[in-house]
Amino acid sequence: MDNVNIFDKYGIKEVANVYFEALEDDASAGVYAGDIVLFLDTLKVSTIETTAENTAAQGGWGNPKLVQWDYGKEINITLEDALMSLESLRFMLGGAIKKSNKENTTVLVRHTAEVVAKEGGVIDSPVDRFSDKVLQPSATPNHPIRFINLGGGKDSTTAGARTQISVTVGTKTMEKTGNEVKFKNPAAGINEPTLPTQGDHIRIFWEEEVTSETTGISAVEVTISPDTFPGTYRVVGDTFIRSEKTGKDEPFQFVINKAKVQSNVTITLQAEGDPSTFEMTLNVLRSNNEAGQNEMMKLVRYNIEAETTSGVTADDYGSLNAGSGG
Repeated sequence: MDNVNIFDKYGIKEVANVYFEALEDDASAGVYAGDIVLFLDTLKVSTIETTAENTAAQGGWGNPKLVQWDYGKEINITLEDALMSLESLRFMLGGAIKKSNKENTTVLVRHTAEVVAKEGGVIDSPVDRFSDKVLQPSATPNHPIRFINLGGGKDSTTAGARTQISVTVGTKTMEKTGNEVKFKNPAAGINEPTLPTQGDHIRIFWEEEVTSETTGISAVEVTISPDTFPGTYRVVGDTFIRSEKTGKDEPFQFVINKAKVQSNVTITLQAEGDPSTFEMTLNVLRSNNEAGQNEMMKLVRYNIEAETTSGVTADDYGSLNAGSGG
């Protein structure tokens, strides 16, 4: 590859693909030094910002600056991702993740659904909006089913009263046949409800403990604690730059041996506008390179030479030297 030429100029437009590498072992999480713990290839923006402070000696007529010193260099990386994974959320928030498909692991899932009462105080079991599966709410110790009657039936005398009852194990407030639930008058003093009339809207709330033995549902839980924070990793970003002279793209990357993931994360849930994006900020720390010298970041441009034997060209290997549109 030729040497650096001060007259070679490049344009940079494309976002980087970024991956994170563990710096040390974390046996509790099944991670060891050198493992790739996160790969981001759906970024919208990857920004490198370098700042420093300075001070100067001033004096003479007009008090001009005579000598200046720079200090306190900082490099901050901002990654804005168009998509998220639970692992990337855990990574940004510094949380712990657990999955229901692992033995001795329980994830509590909270459900809610709305149904319409039929004649005789009967309601159908709710249907999951994502899978169209008929759900089977059940009450277990410490996990009751709660019903709120929102009213609305044309013959309802309790419309708007929002009568609420709680069904726990051992109560007799309802009976179940197939996919139907029928409300019943309970024993005196036990959650006495006003039975729904035809057309009343009933909102149901219930909880389900999901384990590896549970069929038909799986769950993943990310727990954010006050004493857990994102870690420090080696970070590599891959992109490409376009040569002004040739119009072709060449690989370009940044390498950070020690980057601390910052704890500031905003998750926006909104009904209008563009889809939410997920922003991660990294603060670059000083590290020592292979020669024992201080460094913060390396920028690497490289060029894989085209194959010239047997008529094979770089295009046969999908080389970035072939250029791209845009």
